[in-house]
Amino acid sequence: MNYFYILLFFYFLCSSCFGQENDNSITKPPFNKTYSMGNHQYYEYIKILNSKPDIFNKKQFDKDAELGKYIYTDNLGNKVIESGGEYFKSIGRGESVYVQVTILRENPLISLYKEFYPNSIIKRKSLYFLDNNSIGVTQLFDKNGKMIREINEDKKYNNIKYNEIISFLINENLYHDHSKEMKGEWSATYIPKVNNNQDKKPFQNKDIWIIKNFISPPTFEHIYYIDAQTGDILSHLYKGKELIQDKKLQR
Repeated sequence: MNYFYILLFFYFLCSSCFGQENDNSITKPPFNKTYSMGNHQYYEYIKILNSKPDIFNKKQFDKDAELGKYIYTDNLGNKVIESGGEYFKSIGRGESVYVQVTILRENPLISLYKEFYPNSIIKRKSLYFLDNNSIGVTQLFDKNGKMIREINEDKKYNNIKYNEIISFLINENLYHDHSKEMKGEWSATYIPKVNNNQDKKPFQNKDIWIIKNFISPPTFEHIYYIDAQTGDILSHLYKGKELIQDKKLQR
């Protein structure tokens, strides 16, 4: 997976994240039953969030950046410098943002996202499924490194969450759990019904997952539309041909 696109997308995504957190916040762990996340699951998420030290070597990054590491402009017009494979920095009108994105070895479908203040103190820790789906627990910190907020990201999804999507990918032979190999490249996007303006009737008034699997050159091989409530495959496009199926996700 190309880190250039991962880093570019993560910055674009996280620049708009804070406006979508109003309904999912909590103040004290663990999550109560209202949030459908047990203590064990909560602490598993926290374990991943803390799997790497919250340390950012700003001095070394700036030194590397001076040597001509990746410099490009993102979709928001910010200049972005990449250095060290996992780190990048955005240079906009406000304060600079330093970010570390780590793809988990044990599950390459999940990424650990850490954002740092200009003083190198941790600002945000999040988990993402297939780049653009925040999952699990997000933690926000003040400029002294004190945690000020936790967000239950899983709350926004319907019955079918990322782990069911992983099971689906395994069943479709798109992902091999033992070897951690992915067939081609693919993406998954969750669309709640309030944002679902699809013209096709099967998609209206439904929370849906859209899964795209493509080969290089970028020609879509499979596009799945999955009902996030029931797990029904509402539509399966294969090489431009639509195949309606009634099989469900195995949960």
